[in-house]
Amino acid sequence: MSRSKWTARCVLLAGTILCSCTVVGVDYQRPDFAVPAAYYQSRSYATAQGAAETWWQGLNDATLNRMVDAGLAQNLGIKAARERLKAAEALRRGSGRPQQVSGSLEGSSIFSRRESQNNSSSQDIAEVGATYVFDLFGEFERRSERAVADRDAQFYQMATTRLAITDAITRTYIQARFFQRGAAVTRKTIRLREQILGTVVELQEARAVLALDVERTKLQVASAKADLPGFIASYESSVFALATLLDRDASEVFAMMKGSYSQPYPATKPELGVPATLLRNRPDILLAEAQLRSATADIGVTEAELYPSLEITGSVQAVRHVPDLYSIGPSLNFPLFNRPVLRAFHKRAIAEAKATEYDYRAAVRGAVEEVQSQQSALRAARQRTAAQVRAVNLGTKVADLARETFTASEITLFDLLNTEEALRDNELNLISARRDLALAWAGLQISLGKGWAPDQTPANAAAALSAKAE
Repeated sequence: MSRSKWTARCVLLAGTILCSCTVVGVDYQRPDFAVPAAYYQSRSYATAQGAAETWWQGLNDATLNRMVDAGLAQNLGIKAARERLKAAEALRRGSGRPQQVSGSLEGSSIFSRRESQNNSSSQDIAEVGATYVFDLFGEFERRSERAVADRDAQFYQMATTRLAITDAITRTYIQARFFQRGAAVTRKTIRLREQILGTVVELQEARAVLALDVERTKLQVASAKADLPGFIASYESSVFALATLLDRDASEVFAMMKGSYSQPYPATKPELGVPATLLRNRPDILLAEAQLRSATADIGVTEAELYPSLEITGSVQAVRHVPDLYSIGPSLNFPLFNRPVLRAFHKRAIAEAKATEYDYRAAVRGAVEEVQSQQSALRAARQRTAAQVRAVNLGTKVADLARETFTASEITLFDLLNTEEALRDNELNLISARRDLALAWAGLQISLGKGWAPDQTPANAAAALSAKAE
């Protein structure tokens, strides 16, 4: 058979197979299931705010803003997530069509000599070979889809990490300010009780009070002093945690915390929107959906592996002093003896995709539940804070009157100490309520999926990171 006829038949065979085949597998579609039209006890409205919203600025704390900015730039977890995104983007670039072509350039120089003879010889060989695999059933197209989904999943994993770091910094900062403020309240209580103790000692010298009253007042002072180290230790522990989140020395964070003892306080009510907005705002939901896309594409990959594959291999070999050798030809491969294994992989891919779909649905349901729970927690925290503000105001007035009446010997020392103790408890309860309010407000923002990234697609983010690396 002549070379031209052989080539023509190969081309005809390949063309016939190509025309008769198609892309197998399942085209991805987002699962269609109902979500609530509105959150419980909340009005329904749409909102465009989401990923790009710097919600932590609503706590009106400049130090917190600086810490969040520093954490998002320096946190080691976010840096690691960026590197994984770059790795996923590199894998995407090498998946799909690039996998259809393979080949190599080989060169060798062989020197030979026989011991029985004086003559020797050398042979220089160069060979170029290449193989092209036809995408008969869309295997490489599905591989490309899977690689894109895996890249997107890494992007949303990085976004989830970013949101978690923002949440951790904010919560740890709120706790640090709570302990710092608690120490300040305790120090104030110690000063007031020491003043009362001085007054009681003077009255004892004038035989106006009993020795029991003096000892009781000393007990109150000692009790307050015993509470102080706990607040200080907890404050320092929170600062150490912030230093780890910011990847900085603790001394730098302690310096940042100086100059203010105020607690973060939200001045605005967050916009909830409708539950459907969680599908585009929550990075963990977008991550679950990207994983579902990857699992769906894997069904097509494993199904295509069950069918025949067609490839053309060619090579050119050049040997010194020998005419060049050319070879080219198609090969059609039928998976026969390993078919049970390939079918098992395909069934596993189908089951994995179904399980991933259930994970996606559960992520959406869990997100709606989390928003509603955080909304209830925020409502309760606002009510508690308002009640504690009133209690502290009233307690302050009562304590002032008690000091005046005690000086005028109109009430007993026991009544005065009880009044002071009640005031201290109310002040500690107030800073605790303010802490819980700030935490609930921040938790609601996190549950709504706000503040995890600027307006950026996975492709643009991966390309930007890859360009920086180059």
